[in-house]
Amino acid sequence: MEHQDISIKPYATRFGLAFGGASILVLLLLYVFQLEQNAGIGILNLLINTAIVFYAIHLYKNDNAAQLNFSTALKIGLAIGAIGGLIYAVYTYLHYSFIQPEFIESMKTEALTAVEAEITKQKMEGEQAEMAKSVALLFTTPFVIATMGLISIMLKTFFISLIVGLIKKN
Repeated sequence: MEHQDISIKPYATRFGLAFGGASILVLLLLYVFQLEQNAGIGILNLLINTAIVFYAIHLYKNDNAAQLNFSTALKIGLAIGAIGGLIYAVYTYLHYSFIQPEFIESMKTEALTAVEAEITKQKMEGEQAEMAKSVALLFTTPFVIATMGLISIMLKTFFISLIVGLIKKN
């Protein structure tokens, strides 16, 4: 008799919500305590994210009669990343649009300063200079920052689930 795998949906939902919540909590703590992103916070965040994905895959394997294949581990990790990433992206957009819009303004100022220095250095003129400025400003919008956060989380959970899947597979 062949073994039937259980659904990954409850694991993805539960741990995706936890992943999104943990990511939002880190952003809120950085804002409340007026901290800059640094290596220590980045490593702590990575450890928490790894623990969430690892535990989800571990629980799935235990609940699935100790059966886990590599592709299922990847699916669980990516589903957690998709759910958690979407939650985080929505919050990030709202955070930088309404709670901390001054961060976006300072990013725009820094980007324009850097682009204008590059324009001067490369002696750009007219349309080319305006295009460089508009591209720089495009990457400093809350939507693009939220989208980059989603992509970052998806890549992070892919690599975490890749490693955990290799470790935990049968």
